[in-house]
Amino acid sequence: MADLHVRKRNRALVLGTLRTGAPLSKAEIGRRLGLSVPTITEILGEFEADGVVTAVGQGPSSGGRRPMLYGLRTHALRAVGVSVDPDRITAVVSDLSGEISTEAARAIDLADGDRAFVDALASVVDHVLTADATERLAGIGIAVPTMMRRSQKGRFTPLGHPHWKDVDLLAVLGERYGLPIVTENRAHAVGVGEYLFGAGRGTPDLLCLMLGSGLGAAILAGGELFTGGDGGAGALGRLLLEAPGRGDARSAPTVGGRVGADGIAGTAADRLRATGRETHRGVPVTELDIDHVIDAAVDGDALMTEVLADVGRILGAVVATTLCVTDSDLVLLCGQTMRAGPLIVQPLRDALESWYPFALPRLRVGQLGVHAGPLGAAALVLTNLVREEPLPGREANR
Repeated sequence: MADLHVRKRNRALVLGTLRTGAPLSKAEIGRRLGLSVPTITEILGEFEADGVVTAVGQGPSSGGRRPMLYGLRTHALRAVGVSVDPDRITAVVSDLSGEISTEAARAIDLADGDRAFVDALASVVDHVLTADATERLAGIGIAVPTMMRRSQKGRFTPLGHPHWKDVDLLAVLGERYGLPIVTENRAHAVGVGEYLFGAGRGTPDLLCLMLGSGLGAAILAGGELFTGGDGGAGALGRLLLEAPGRGDARSAPTVGGRVGADGIAGTAADRLRATGRETHRGVPVTELDIDHVIDAAVDGDALMTEVLADVGRILGAVVATTLCVTDSDLVLLCGQTMRAGPLIVQPLRDALESWYPFALPRLRVGQLGVHAGPLGAAALVLTNLVREEPLPGREANR
């Protein structure tokens, strides 16, 4: 299994190198990646057979025979990418350049149960497959809002919905469409999408935070997605804000509970009640949501601005802690919450400058919006960048 992972990693690295645009020789690819020419020759031969790579001409001689140069046929291979949000499924058909040929979306409510979810998922994928005339598809990548454990391969049950039965995504999609299926966590897919096609292009060592209903993260090191032994790397929302008492540790407050959409709205409601108010801009505090908070803060509301500033400070502490492990060159901030922009980014930056003792990374807001997840999911199929099995010793019933 280790050899298979190394092979997939090398294939992904070669694709990533060729994605820089300029045609390259085997020797130059090997030099950049630290791989032998025979290894590069074997990988390029496989890609040529698949129609993904082609010889584009000869390069200048350095004293011997002129080397053959290779480039990507980016439109030759496509994949379906699907991103599942708590309230929506988005699907695209994309090629290796990130060009979307067709897309579809459908509103969902995960509380409707697993059967309704499967029906909605199939309808969205059916739509893009019907609309796109491409015959050659590498597979379907699907990103979901929970960690995809390698020891429970392809099985999806959203957090907070105990009435669900596990959905075996590999079986459901594989049997219906007869294509290879790759499953991944949504934050991981967003990080890959932004790295290949968005704000993270050209930065192989990055940390991508995904703010939505909670907090997830993707860690890329050397251009490779790091998922950990069982797929759980990046679950930063589970970090505790304080040490648990003697009782159940699961009752302790978490980062995700504070910086997720419901947590932000709850904090805003609590602070309004503390000032004696039960409504805000005509909205009862019990009905506040993340959009109310951001809209009011953007309009200059001091209390809502401070709520978002606290989110930034918490994220600053999380990023500072995580960077002590990853030392990433770039931190990307993604998700719908980040439409708040500098109202979160500046307090985060200030906190990071106070707490992080090393050279500060760059901070950027993601560029791809709702397309980051599905583009990343498609790219995970096209680049073979996902570890499909747990590391030895990881048990399924843990």
